Amino acid sequence: MKHGGEPPFANADRLSDWVDLSTGINPHSYTVSKLTSADWERLPSQSAHDELLSAARHYYAIPDFIGAVAVPGTEAAIHQLPDLCPGPIAIIEPTYSSHRAAWAANGSTTYALDDLPSGVVETHLLVVNPNNPTGHLTSPEALVAIAKSLAPGRYLIVDEAFMDCQPEMSVVPYMQDGLPIIVLKSFGKFFGLAGLRLGFVIGNSILLKELSGRFGDWCISGPALKIGCAALSDSQWQTSMRVRLKTDMDRLESLTPQPDQMIGRTDLFLTCRHRNAVALHSFLATRKIWTRSFAYEPSWLRFGLPKSDAEFERFASSLSAFAEQAAGA
Repeated sequence: MKHGGEPPFANADRLSDWVDLSTGINPHSYTVSKLTSADWERLPSQSAHDELLSAARHYYAIPDFIGAVAVPGTEAAIHQLPDLCPGPIAIIEPTYSSHRAAWAANGSTTYALDDLPSGVVETHLLVVNPNNPTGHLTSPEALVAIAKSLAPGRYLIVDEAFMDCQPEMSVVPYMQDGLPIIVLKSFGKFFGLAGLRLGFVIGNSILLKELSGRFGDWCISGPALKIGCAALSDSQWQTSMRVRLKTDMDRLESLTPQPDQMIGRTDLFLTCRHRNAVALHSFLATRKIWTRSFAYEPSWLRFGLPKSDAEFERFASSLSAFAEQAAGA
Protein backbone atom coordinates (compact mmCIF):
# COMPACT_ATOMS: atom_id res chain seq x y z
CA MET A 1 0.00 0.00 0.00
CA LYS A 2 1.48 3.33 -1.06
CA HIS A 3 -1.18 5.28 0.86
CA GLY A 4 -4.42 4.55 2.63
CA GLY A 5 -7.63 5.11 0.73
CA GLU A 6 -10.04 3.29 -1.50
CA PRO A 7 -9.93 -0.50 -1.02
CA PRO A 8 -8.51 -2.22 -4.11
CA PHE A 9 -11.43 -4.65 -4.12
CA ALA A 10 -14.12 -1.98 -4.16
CA ASN A 11 -14.47 -2.13 -7.95
CA ALA A 12 -16.35 -5.39 -7.40
CA ASP A 13 -18.49 -3.96 -4.61
CA ARG A 14 -20.15 -0.72 -3.70
CA LEU A 15 -17.63 1.45 -1.89
CA SER A 16 -20.34 2.25 0.66
CA ASP A 17 -20.30 -1.42 1.71
CA TRP A 18 -16.78 -0.95 3.09
CA VAL A 19 -15.59 0.48 6.38
CA ASP A 20 -12.47 2.38 5.34
CA LEU A 21 -10.14 2.79 8.33
CA SER A 22 -7.03 3.07 6.19
CA THR A 23 -6.70 6.87 6.24
CA GLY A 24 -6.37 9.51 8.92
CA ILE A 25 -9.15 11.60 7.41
CA ASN A 26 -11.88 12.82 9.74
CA PRO A 27 -15.00 10.74 8.94
CA HIS A 28 -17.23 13.57 10.23
CA SER A 29 -16.65 16.07 7.45
CA TYR A 30 -17.38 19.75 7.66
CA THR A 31 -20.82 20.54 6.27
CA VAL A 32 -20.26 22.17 2.92
CA SER A 33 -21.96 25.53 2.61
CA LYS A 34 -24.41 26.00 -0.23
CA LEU A 35 -22.61 26.68 -3.48
CA THR A 36 -24.11 28.84 -6.19
CA SER A 37 -23.92 28.40 -9.93
CA ALA A 38 -21.49 31.33 -10.01
CA ASP A 39 -19.06 29.38 -7.78
CA TRP A 40 -18.77 26.84 -10.59
CA GLU A 41 -19.16 29.07 -13.62
CA ARG A 42 -16.83 31.96 -12.82
CA LEU A 43 -13.07 31.97 -12.49
CA PRO A 44 -11.89 32.09 -8.86
CA SER A 45 -11.69 35.72 -7.77
CA GLN A 46 -8.74 37.44 -6.14
CA SER A 47 -10.99 38.70 -3.34
CA ALA A 48 -12.11 35.15 -2.50
CA HIS A 49 -8.47 34.04 -2.53
CA ASP A 50 -7.53 36.89 -0.17
CA GLU A 51 -10.39 35.99 2.18
CA LEU A 52 -9.22 32.37 2.30
CA LEU A 53 -5.65 33.40 3.15
CA SER A 54 -6.90 35.79 5.83
CA ALA A 55 -8.94 32.98 7.41
CA ALA A 56 -5.94 30.65 7.20
CA ARG A 57 -3.61 33.16 8.81
CA HIS A 58 -5.99 33.51 11.75
CA TYR A 59 -6.72 29.78 12.07
CA TYR A 60 -3.04 28.75 11.98
CA ALA A 61 -1.90 31.74 14.08
CA ILE A 62 0.61 32.82 11.43
CA PRO A 63 2.74 35.80 12.52
CA ASP A 64 2.25 38.91 10.40
CA PHE A 65 5.81 38.86 9.06
CA ILE A 66 5.65 35.20 7.92
CA GLY A 67 4.47 34.32 4.40
CA ALA A 68 1.66 31.91 3.51
CA VAL A 69 0.30 30.56 0.22
CA ALA A 70 -2.62 28.31 -0.62
CA VAL A 71 -1.84 25.24 -2.73
CA PRO A 72 -3.98 22.55 -4.39
CA GLY A 73 -3.19 20.03 -1.65
CA THR A 74 0.08 19.66 0.25
CA GLU A 75 0.97 16.61 -1.86
CA ALA A 76 1.47 18.97 -4.80
CA ALA A 77 3.71 21.22 -2.70
CA ILE A 78 5.76 18.26 -1.45
CA HIS A 79 6.81 17.53 -5.01
CA GLN A 80 7.83 21.14 -5.68
CA LEU A 81 9.99 21.69 -2.60
CA PRO A 82 13.02 19.64 -3.71
CA ASP A 83 13.46 21.87 -6.76
CA LEU A 84 12.92 25.05 -4.74
CA CYS A 85 15.34 23.96 -2.00
CA PRO A 86 18.11 22.03 -3.78
CA GLY A 87 20.52 19.99 -1.73
CA PRO A 88 20.64 16.87 0.42
CA ILE A 89 17.97 16.24 3.02
CA ALA A 90 17.71 14.20 6.21
CA ILE A 91 14.27 12.78 6.98
CA ILE A 92 13.08 11.54 10.36
CA GLU A 93 11.73 8.08 9.50
CA PRO A 94 9.62 6.01 9.29
CA THR A 95 7.20 8.61 8.01
CA TYR A 96 4.94 9.63 5.15
CA SER A 97 6.57 8.04 2.09
CA SER A 98 5.89 10.83 -0.42
CA HIS A 99 8.57 13.01 1.14
CA ARG A 100 11.48 10.69 0.41
CA ALA A 101 10.02 9.81 -3.00
CA ALA A 102 9.80 13.49 -4.00
CA TRP A 103 13.38 14.32 -3.04
CA ALA A 104 14.74 11.10 -4.57
CA ALA A 105 12.89 11.77 -7.83
CA ASN A 106 14.57 15.17 -7.94
CA GLY A 107 17.98 13.51 -7.66
CA SER A 108 18.62 14.78 -4.14
CA THR A 109 20.60 12.71 -1.67
CA THR A 110 18.37 11.57 1.17
CA TYR A 111 19.35 10.35 4.62
CA ALA A 112 17.14 8.53 7.12
CA LEU A 113 17.35 9.52 10.79
CA ASP A 114 15.46 7.96 13.69
CA ASP A 115 15.62 11.08 15.87
CA LEU A 116 16.40 14.77 15.74
CA PRO A 117 20.11 15.43 15.12
CA SER A 118 22.37 17.37 17.46
CA GLY A 119 24.93 19.99 16.57
CA VAL A 120 25.13 21.84 13.27
CA VAL A 121 22.86 20.28 10.62
CA GLU A 122 24.50 20.44 7.18
CA THR A 123 21.47 19.23 5.21
CA HIS A 124 17.85 20.21 4.92
CA LEU A 125 15.82 18.41 7.58
CA LEU A 126 12.26 17.11 7.27
CA VAL A 127 10.05 16.32 10.25
CA VAL A 128 6.42 15.17 10.06
CA ASN A 129 4.82 16.42 13.28
CA PRO A 130 2.91 14.65 14.67
CA ASN A 131 4.50 11.86 12.74
CA ASN A 132 2.57 9.58 10.43
CA PRO A 133 2.31 6.68 11.22
CA THR A 134 3.97 6.67 14.67
CA GLY A 135 2.10 9.64 16.15
CA HIS A 136 5.35 10.93 17.68
CA LEU A 137 5.12 14.61 18.60
CA THR A 138 8.07 17.01 18.70
CA SER A 139 7.74 20.21 20.72
CA PRO A 140 7.81 23.53 18.88
CA GLU A 141 10.69 24.66 21.11
CA ALA A 142 12.79 21.70 19.95
CA LEU A 143 12.02 22.47 16.31
CA VAL A 144 13.00 26.13 16.69
CA ALA A 145 16.28 25.07 18.29
CA ILE A 146 16.97 22.71 15.37
CA ALA A 147 16.19 25.46 12.84
CA LYS A 148 18.73 27.71 14.53
CA SER A 149 21.40 25.00 14.15
CA LEU A 150 20.99 24.58 10.39
CA ALA A 151 23.89 25.42 8.12
CA PRO A 152 23.33 28.51 5.90
CA GLY A 153 20.98 27.85 2.99
CA ARG A 154 19.32 24.84 4.64
CA TYR A 155 15.68 24.56 5.71
CA LEU A 156 13.73 22.74 8.36
CA ILE A 157 10.56 21.46 6.66
CA VAL A 158 7.76 20.56 9.07
CA ASP A 159 4.72 18.67 7.78
CA GLU A 160 1.88 19.42 10.20
CA ALA A 161 -0.81 17.50 8.30
CA PHE A 162 -2.26 16.09 11.55
CA MET A 163 -1.65 19.03 13.88
CA ASP A 164 -5.21 20.45 13.84
CA CYS A 165 -6.25 18.38 16.85
CA GLN A 166 -3.39 19.89 18.90
CA PRO A 167 -2.93 23.42 17.52
CA GLU A 168 -1.08 24.50 20.65
CA MET A 169 1.82 22.23 19.57
CA SER A 170 2.27 23.84 16.15
CA VAL A 171 5.59 25.50 15.42
CA VAL A 172 3.89 28.20 13.34
CA PRO A 173 3.28 30.74 16.16
CA TYR A 174 6.95 30.32 17.14
CA MET A 175 8.29 31.19 13.71
CA GLN A 176 10.62 34.17 13.63
CA ASP A 177 11.64 36.41 10.77
CA GLY A 178 14.67 34.88 9.08
CA LEU A 179 14.30 31.49 10.77
CA PRO A 180 14.59 28.85 8.00
CA ILE A 181 11.37 26.92 8.63
CA ILE A 182 8.81 25.82 6.04
CA VAL A 183 5.54 24.41 7.34
CA LEU A 184 3.03 22.33 5.36
CA LYS A 185 -0.62 22.43 6.43
CA SER A 186 -3.21 19.98 5.11
CA PHE A 187 -6.82 21.19 5.07
CA GLY A 188 -8.59 17.97 4.09
CA LYS A 189 -7.69 15.69 7.00
CA PHE A 190 -9.16 17.52 10.00
CA PHE A 191 -12.08 18.99 8.06
CA GLY A 192 -12.77 15.62 6.38
CA LEU A 193 -12.72 17.09 2.87
CA ALA A 194 -9.66 15.47 1.30
CA GLY A 195 -11.23 15.56 -2.15
CA LEU A 196 -11.25 19.37 -2.06
CA ARG A 197 -7.45 19.31 -2.54
CA LEU A 198 -6.49 22.31 -0.47
CA GLY A 199 -3.45 23.02 1.66
CA PHE A 200 -1.12 25.79 2.78
CA VAL A 201 2.61 26.37 2.89
CA ILE A 202 3.98 28.78 5.50
CA GLY A 203 7.45 30.32 5.57
CA ASN A 204 9.83 32.63 3.74
CA SER A 205 7.82 35.03 1.54
CA ILE A 206 10.34 35.07 -1.30
CA LEU A 207 10.48 31.28 -1.49
CA LEU A 208 6.70 31.01 -1.30
CA LYS A 209 6.25 33.56 -4.09
CA GLU A 210 8.28 31.28 -6.34
CA LEU A 211 6.27 28.26 -5.19
CA SER A 212 3.00 30.04 -5.91
CA GLY A 213 4.25 31.00 -9.37
CA ARG A 214 4.81 27.35 -10.21
CA PHE A 215 1.11 26.64 -9.74
CA GLY A 216 0.00 29.62 -11.79
CA ASP A 217 -3.25 31.56 -11.62
CA TRP A 218 -6.47 29.99 -10.34
CA CYS A 219 -4.82 26.90 -8.84
CA ILE A 220 -7.45 26.86 -6.07
CA SER A 221 -10.98 26.33 -7.39
CA GLY A 222 -13.81 28.70 -6.57
CA PRO A 223 -15.67 26.08 -4.49
CA ALA A 224 -12.46 25.29 -2.56
CA LEU A 225 -11.94 28.98 -1.79
CA LYS A 226 -15.48 29.34 -0.46
CA ILE A 227 -15.62 26.10 1.51
CA GLY A 228 -12.11 26.51 2.89
CA CYS A 229 -12.78 30.02 4.11
CA ALA A 230 -16.01 28.98 5.83
CA ALA A 231 -14.44 25.97 7.56
CA LEU A 232 -11.31 27.80 8.72
CA SER A 233 -13.50 30.56 10.18
CA ASP A 234 -15.90 28.24 12.04
CA SER A 235 -14.28 28.12 15.48
CA GLN A 236 -17.36 26.58 17.11
CA TRP A 237 -17.26 23.57 14.76
CA GLN A 238 -13.51 23.22 15.26
CA THR A 239 -13.75 23.17 19.05
CA SER A 240 -16.60 20.67 19.20
CA MET A 241 -14.94 18.45 16.59
CA ARG A 242 -11.70 18.23 18.58
CA VAL A 243 -13.70 16.98 21.56
CA ARG A 244 -15.58 14.46 19.41
CA LEU A 245 -12.45 13.12 17.75
CA LYS A 246 -10.67 12.58 21.07
CA THR A 247 -13.71 10.74 22.45
CA ASP A 248 -13.93 8.56 19.35
CA MET A 249 -10.20 7.81 19.36
CA ASP A 250 -10.30 6.81 23.04
CA ARG A 251 -13.11 4.42 22.11
CA LEU A 252 -11.13 3.02 19.19
CA GLU A 253 -8.03 2.55 21.33
CA SER A 254 -10.07 0.52 23.82
CA LEU A 255 -10.98 -1.89 21.00
CA THR A 256 -7.52 -2.50 19.54
CA PRO A 257 -6.70 -6.19 19.42
CA GLN A 258 -4.46 -8.03 21.83
CA PRO A 259 -1.64 -8.89 21.94
CA ASP A 260 -0.78 -5.35 20.94
CA GLN A 261 1.88 -2.80 21.49
CA MET A 262 0.74 0.73 20.88
CA ILE A 263 3.15 2.52 18.56
CA GLY A 264 1.38 5.86 18.88
CA ARG A 265 -1.73 7.85 18.08
CA THR A 266 -3.20 11.15 17.14
CA ASP A 267 -6.90 11.87 17.39
CA LEU A 268 -7.26 10.90 13.71
CA PHE A 269 -5.39 7.57 13.67
CA LEU A 270 -3.59 5.08 15.84
CA THR A 271 -0.86 2.62 14.96
CA CYS A 272 -0.12 -0.60 16.80
CA ARG A 273 2.09 -3.66 16.51
CA HIS A 274 0.53 -7.13 16.33
CA ARG A 275 2.29 -10.47 15.81
CA ASN A 276 -0.43 -11.51 13.37
CA ALA A 277 -0.84 -8.13 11.67
CA VAL A 278 -0.71 -9.52 8.12
CA ALA A 279 -3.39 -12.11 8.89
CA LEU A 280 -5.50 -9.56 10.74
CA HIS A 281 -5.31 -7.09 7.85
CA SER A 282 -6.44 -9.83 5.43
CA PHE A 283 -9.18 -11.10 7.75
CA LEU A 284 -10.65 -7.64 8.17
CA ALA A 285 -10.56 -7.16 4.39
CA THR A 286 -12.71 -10.28 3.93
CA ARG A 287 -15.24 -8.50 6.12
CA LYS A 288 -14.91 -5.35 4.03
CA ILE A 289 -12.96 -3.43 6.64
CA TRP A 290 -9.89 -1.79 5.13
CA THR A 291 -6.89 -0.90 7.30
CA ARG A 292 -3.43 0.51 6.58
CA SER A 293 -0.57 -1.98 6.41
CA PHE A 294 3.14 -1.18 5.93
CA ALA A 295 5.52 -3.11 3.70
CA TYR A 296 8.54 -1.81 5.63
CA GLU A 297 7.07 -2.98 8.96
CA PRO A 298 4.68 -5.93 8.43
CA SER A 299 3.86 -6.15 12.14
CA TRP A 300 2.28 -2.68 12.11
CA LEU A 301 -1.31 -1.72 11.37
CA ARG A 302 -2.81 1.76 11.36
CA PHE A 303 -6.48 2.36 12.11
CA GLY A 304 -8.45 5.49 11.29
CA LEU A 305 -11.75 6.34 12.96
CA PRO A 306 -15.03 4.55 12.22
CA LYS A 307 -17.78 6.92 11.12
CA SER A 308 -20.69 5.65 13.21
CA ASP A 309 -21.72 3.39 16.09
CA ALA A 310 -22.57 0.73 13.50
CA GLU A 311 -19.04 0.88 12.09
CA PHE A 312 -17.53 0.73 15.59
CA GLU A 313 -19.63 -2.34 16.35
CA ARG A 314 -18.74 -3.98 13.04
CA PHE A 315 -15.05 -3.41 13.72
CA ALA A 316 -15.32 -4.73 17.28
CA SER A 317 -17.20 -7.87 16.26
CA SER A 318 -14.68 -8.55 13.49
CA LEU A 319 -11.78 -8.25 15.94
CA SER A 320 -13.55 -10.69 18.27
CA ALA A 321 -14.09 -13.13 15.41
CA PHE A 322 -10.42 -12.94 14.47
CA ALA A 323 -9.36 -13.56 18.06
CA GLU A 324 -11.63 -16.58 18.27
CA GLN A 325 -10.27 -17.93 14.98
CA ALA A 326 -6.67 -17.41 16.12
CA ALA A 327 -7.35 -19.10 19.46
CA GLY A 328 -8.80 -22.13 17.71
CA ALA A 329 -5.97 -22.45 15.21
